[in-house]
Amino acid sequence: MKKAIITGALGLVGMAVAKYLSKERIDVLCLDRKKLDDIEVSKKFDSDNIKFLSVKMEDILSLHEEIKKIGWLPGDSCVFYNFAWGGHNKLTDGEFQDQFNNAICCSNAVLSAKKLGCSKFVNVGTIEETFAEGFLKDPSKNNPYNSSQTNYAISKLASRDMCRMVSYLEKIDYIHTRLSVPLDPEFSNGGYISSVLTKINEGKTYETPHNNQLFDIILTKDVAKAYYLIGLKGKNKADYFIGTSQPKTLRQYFELFEQSKKGIADNTASTKTKLDNGVFNIDNLVNDTGFVLSSNFEDLIKNLD
Repeated sequence: MKKAIITGALGLVGMAVAKYLSKERIDVLCLDRKKLDDIEVSKKFDSDNIKFLSVKMEDILSLHEEIKKIGWLPGDSCVFYNFAWGGHNKLTDGEFQDQFNNAICCSNAVLSAKKLGCSKFVNVGTIEETFAEGFLKDPSKNNPYNSSQTNYAISKLASRDMCRMVSYLEKIDYIHTRLSVPLDPEFSNGGYISSVLTKINEGKTYETPHNNQLFDIILTKDVAKAYYLIGLKGKNKADYFIGTSQPKTLRQYFELFEQSKKGIADNTASTKTKLDNGVFNIDNLVNDTGFVLSSNFEDLIKNLD
């Protein structure tokens, strides 16, 4: 991998990956629907080998024409990373058609990657699609699917399967990836988990979550490293979960963080959960790419002390 194209490059994960690849001396073309001038690009990415292009995902099939205008040549050692996904106020909201349009754009991105001569297409998924897929395999009372993100989960599943089919027909390597909770250690991404951790860090009260769903919080620097290694060594048709393999409920994460701030040892009890830990297994990622986790949630807590 000598070059990379990244859609959704101004998002939390997209930007982290772009910066990591740049430090590894890979030429990166960052794509996002937002418009930035040269000064803004320099401030956000601070790199000489990152180029930025404003492109809406609805227009991704014309990317080869837009790239010509800036004289950026992908070449056959270029990896296409697709992190773009849109909602209304957040990634997971909107009506079904709003969410499903994302899946259409993602499959078009595969076509665009092939047209540009990219060797590999890496798509980002979510643990939410795993919950939905588990329900579809066993839609019984023993395996209920209770989520406000139904349209999002179904569309993510559709995106995965559509991209797999298009990549097979177009003869381009396809790798699927899934994330649970990528976390900026500065808590700057503004999501629910970041906002609660900020409250705890500031000694403020918060409402304790009571659901037993498992999450796997992983710091963005490890997410970026994983995607770099996947670009280099990831195998065609693979499906990699990127995480720590140490999932907890949100309540457990918050209690662990709160106890640390109070100087109390961790005594969080195990909780009955919807999914077993195998869903969060990273063995395939480790075996195929050599990925080694550099830090976990406990390390984040220590660094904040």
